[in-house]
Amino acid sequence: MMETRFVVTPWQERAELLELRRLLYGSVVEWRKEAVNKILAWRARKLELPLLLESTADIVDAVLQDERGRLGHNVLRMVYATAISRFVTGLSDTQSELTRNPPTWFAPTQTLHFPLALRETRHCIVHRHLPSLAELKRAAKESLDWLWEWYWSHLDAAFASASSGGAALTERELRDRLQGVLKSYVKERKGEIKKRGKGVELEMKAAESAVASHLHLDGPRETKEGVLLELLADERAILPADKKMRTSMSGAFLVWTPFLLALCKAVPGFLRRLLDRMVASMASLTQETSILEMDPKREGMYEWCSHILSSSSWKQTQQQPSIPQRRNEKAWLFDHILGLCFTTPTFWTLKLAETLLSDESLPTRDSWLVVLQAARAEDTEMEGLETAAPPAPSATDETVKATVPKLRGPQKRVGLWRPLPIGVPCGGE
Repeated sequence: MMETRFVVTPWQERAELLELRRLLYGSVVEWRKEAVNKILAWRARKLELPLLLESTADIVDAVLQDERGRLGHNVLRMVYATAISRFVTGLSDTQSELTRNPPTWFAPTQTLHFPLALRETRHCIVHRHLPSLAELKRAAKESLDWLWEWYWSHLDAAFASASSGGAALTERELRDRLQGVLKSYVKERKGEIKKRGKGVELEMKAAESAVASHLHLDGPRETKEGVLLELLADERAILPADKKMRTSMSGAFLVWTPFLLALCKAVPGFLRRLLDRMVASMASLTQETSILEMDPKREGMYEWCSHILSSSSWKQTQQQPSIPQRRNEKAWLFDHILGLCFTTPTFWTLKLAETLLSDESLPTRDSWLVVLQAARAEDTEMEGLETAAPPAPSATDETVKATVPKLRGPQKRVGLWRPLPIGVPCGGE
């Protein structure tokens, strides 16, 4: 069932915003002035207005100041430059979010295109010489045209979709959106890590933004979570693409831990379900490698489970109760994972169980150690059966072999072939 979300808007009803659009893009000066004044009044009551709405008002106001003819040449250049640079900078900061979570009325193949000329104009305003008034006027007109094409002209479709309740995203659409969310998160997270290398404190905004994008996708919560777990664990998005045996996982931990922690805090019970999928991935039977002990992907999932259940950064999340009545959440979680490991015994699940049981503070440690010893002993017996020497042939087998006639036909000759002239039959030399 889809979750209902309420959003507080400055306009009382949709018709008011559509009327504002008509006034902003009208040919009458008084209409545009009235629309700008209304948006300025909204800004006085609520500082955070939609970026594209506020940018339209700033640019239209600059055009109105120009048409009045009361400002000097240089002052007018500064008014245009301020409005344009605020619009381009604000959109550049949010473009990754729009790309990751596009509006529902966008076609699946439609991508947001922003004019390169406007970026260049903004770069000149901030870092180089202030452009001429004619160039700034051209940029203002291009900005208003872009705002109409990508924002104002879509309001009718957006309101129609909202009034009809909107169709929930299909599982395929959810997968595509979530893949975009994860790709954008990795890119932004790596940018945060690079900034830390320059002496800046490491931020976690990428994780918060990605989790918000996941939660705001239209679709059943169970379906969204199932697709996300499939991407993270089953398709191994949280593992390095070139993962090899015994290579370090510190880079993957640094990139993905903030996102997974934020998800576990925002979605009750997500930690247990994530660990369940990781253990299932370790225990799955595939043909990728003939020897499970040498599978780098299973080793990566083992490293993740061990890191989550033993790292200090995850301790607070382990104590977060998935059920309010449960007191010792960490002990229950460890018992749950140990039960999974012993019901699906493989090399990596037993190794994970051994790692967890190294924690002497676990209340049920002694009981689980007995199970681990039994599982190890059974595993050793199976290996002994597999590697045992084949039985010696009996006399009956030798008798049967002797009675079987030998096969007749061409025999393999050891050595070099004798040279034979072409056209001479065998034995005629």
